[in-house]
Amino acid sequence: MFTERITESTAPEGAAPEGDFTRPVPRRRRGRAAAVTLAALLGAGLPAVPAAAAPAIGDTVAPAADRVSPAAHTPRPKPYPTVLGLPNGFSPEGIALTGGAAYTGSLVDGSIQRVDLRTGVARQFAPSPGPGRIAVGMDTDRFGRLWVAGGGAGFWPGVRTTYRVYDTRTGAKLVDVEPAGAVYLNDVIVTRDAAWFTDTFSSVLVRVPIGDDGSIGRPRTVALGGEWTAGEGLNGNGIAATPDGRSLIVGHTSGALYLVPAGAHDRARARRISLSGDEAALAAGADGLVLDGRTLYVVGPTGVVDIRLSPSLTAGRVLGVTEVPGAAWPTTAAAFGDRLYVVDANFGEDLVNVGNPDATFRIVAVPRP
Repeated sequence: MFTERITESTAPEGAAPEGDFTRPVPRRRRGRAAAVTLAALLGAGLPAVPAAAAPAIGDTVAPAADRVSPAAHTPRPKPYPTVLGLPNGFSPEGIALTGGAAYTGSLVDGSIQRVDLRTGVARQFAPSPGPGRIAVGMDTDRFGRLWVAGGGAGFWPGVRTTYRVYDTRTGAKLVDVEPAGAVYLNDVIVTRDAAWFTDTFSSVLVRVPIGDDGSIGRPRTVALGGEWTAGEGLNGNGIAATPDGRSLIVGHTSGALYLVPAGAHDRARARRISLSGDEAALAAGADGLVLDGRTLYVVGPTGVVDIRLSPSLTAGRVLGVTEVPGAAWPTTAAAFGDRLYVVDANFGEDLVNVGNPDATFRIVAVPRP
């Protein structure tokens, strides 16, 4: 991992603190519109700025040295912090971004922190939902709700297999469900018509339908078949979706990636994505996934793996790995402007830091590769 001092950078290109950014987020390039307009004006022989009228006879004109441009008084934008601190002992794992804020939940008690991306200030968004509840992966939907995968007893005995839904405006818990047939709900991605959860301890996905009016339906399991390889104990981990919601990309704890049709009902035929390049970069697993067009970012303990996918999404080339400065164990990420905000879960050896009141945790912003 990098050990040099972390510096701050200005607000990410295209960032709009009051906007709505959810995973996956296409790269925005609004700033180029002004440049294109300026180039068009100059190319047409027109002045980019209206010429000032000549002074009338008798007018007094200040010397050029005494004139002050309004831009000289415009304050520089305050840099967005690149490190967002979380409470000691909090033990985060997942992340979701919306409305200029990051949400991350605790593996200890399921409480959720909301962090302002502009200031870096973290505050409690939702308290612990009770004993036997944790928070793992999360995502937001178009109705302003936060979906949370609640894990299960696979890693920690006594933890209930649940998912929860919160109102991001009020913090109210709207839904708390224990789906039948699931063991450990690890991560979640929300499309226009459904929320999809991975199950790390069985070869299934859990699909929860979402109506056009925002209504939330009953969950059902979708078995993974085709080229899906059931692991010995551990299976699905990270998950992403195409913008149209027709296809899912599911990461396996082995590091393999699979393309899964989202239209399947009881059983989905998974197709393994063939990779070239430095495939060893994925040996530590495919934990968090962020899909931006045909670029797939895969987060794991070594950092963020950058993969360029084919138009069909059935093949990809590993382009490289971006280390996360100061992070001990990256797990998941979400995109905002030209940045990826990466959770440092800092698990420690044999998960010794989960619940350790002295352990430190953070979210680290890195430029998109």
